[in-house]
Amino acid sequence: MKSSFFRFCLLVCIPLFSVVCSCSEKLSGNEFLIEGRIFGVEDGVIINLLRWDGDAGETIASDTVRNGRFIFKEETVSDMERLTIDSWDDGFPSMSLGVWVAPMAKIEINGKGKLHLLWDVKSRIPYQKEENRYTNNSRDIIAESVLLSAESDDLRRKARVSSSESEALSYRNTADSLGIIRKSLRLKELYADMTIMEKTNISLIWLNKMRGITQMLMYGNLNTEDDCELRKKAEALYGKISEEDKNTHLGYLITSQLFPPRVVEVGDDMADAEFFDTDGNTKHISDYLSKYLLLDFWSSGCGPCIAAFPEMKEVFETNGENLSIISISLDGETIWKKFMTEHDMPWVNIRDPKAMGGLTANYGARGIPYYVIISPEGKVVDKWSGYGKGFIKGKVSEILSSNK
Repeated sequence: MKSSFFRFCLLVCIPLFSVVCSCSEKLSGNEFLIEGRIFGVEDGVIINLLRWDGDAGETIASDTVRNGRFIFKEETVSDMERLTIDSWDDGFPSMSLGVWVAPMAKIEINGKGKLHLLWDVKSRIPYQKEENRYTNNSRDIIAESVLLSAESDDLRRKARVSSSESEALSYRNTADSLGIIRKSLRLKELYADMTIMEKTNISLIWLNKMRGITQMLMYGNLNTEDDCELRKKAEALYGKISEEDKNTHLGYLITSQLFPPRVVEVGDDMADAEFFDTDGNTKHISDYLSKYLLLDFWSSGCGPCIAAFPEMKEVFETNGENLSIISISLDGETIWKKFMTEHDMPWVNIRDPKAMGGLTANYGARGIPYYVIISPEGKVVDKWSGYGKGFIKGKVSEILSSNK
C-alpha cells in the first residue's frame, strides 16, 4: 500500500516539478524562452520555430510534443523580432502563428487542438500585445477561417490520393467553394483591422497589417465592388505612412501592390533597377548587356527555384558564348549570403533589396521562380513563371537558334 501511494505521488509530482523547472529557468544575454501548453495534440507531434529574412523562412529549432508541452530556448538576433511557430503534421492548417521574442523574454503559449493560429500567446513584449489586439478583435472570424482552412487542406490531400478522377474533382471543387467563403471572411478580418489602424500610429505591426491588405488587392481576385471599397480605404491609410517607412522592405511591397508599376511585356524595352552583389557593390542589369541574358528571380525558400539550378548550370556551361545568366535573389542579405556559400552557382548573382516589391513587379511576376530572357539590344524576348525539367534548356535553345 505504501509503495503504491509512493508511485502515485511520484507520477503527480514529476509533471509539477517539470513546470516549475521551466518557469524558473535562468536566461542570460539574448536568450528567450517559449513554453507551450497545448491540449488535444498527441505526443510525438513536431513543433517548429522559424526565423524569417525577407520572404524566406529558416527553421531554427524544433521540439516534440510530450505531455501536451513543448519548449524553445534560443537567442534573438535583435532587440525584438517576430518568429513563427508551425507544424507540418496532419491536421495543422498551412498558416503560421506569429510570436514576438526579445532578450530575456519568457513567452507562454496556451491552446487546444491543432488550429495553432488560435493558440493564446502571452508575454510582456509590446509588439506581441499590439498583435494580440488585432487577433482578439477578429478572433471569431479567424476561428471560422482557420477551421475552413484545415478542412480545405484535408480535402486537397484526399484529392491527391484519390483513386478516382471524378472523386478527386469533387474534393477539389468542395475545397474551392470553401476558399470563396474564406475570402469573404478574410475581407471581414481586414476591415476589422482597418478600424484599429485608422486610430493608431504606424508601427511594424501596423505595416504588416497594411501588407495583408495590399496582398488581398493584388492577389485576391476581388470583384469590382469589393476591390473599389478596399482600395479606397487602403489608399487613405497609405497616406499615413512616412517616406522613411515607405523605403523599407515592407514599404516597397506595400507600394508596389497598392500602386503596381507598368508591366514590361515581350517586345518592350527591358526594365532595370539597382541591385547589390555579394561585396555590397551596386549593379544594374544593363551592365551585362553584351549577349542574351536569362534573368532568374528566386528565393532560398522556393523549392522549384533550387531544383532549377542544375539545369541552369548546364545551360550556362553549354551556351556561355551567347548567353549570360543573372540570378536575382529576393532573400534578405543574411540568408542570401549563407546560401551562396553552400551552393555552386557560377554565374552572376545579385540581390534585389526590394524583393517582390522591386523588379519582379515591373515584369509582372506574381510568384517565383520567374524567368525573363533579354536580347543584347535590351528587348524582352520571353518571360514565364515556374519550372519544369528541360523547360529552360528548351526555351534558351529555341531563342538562340532562331537568332543566329
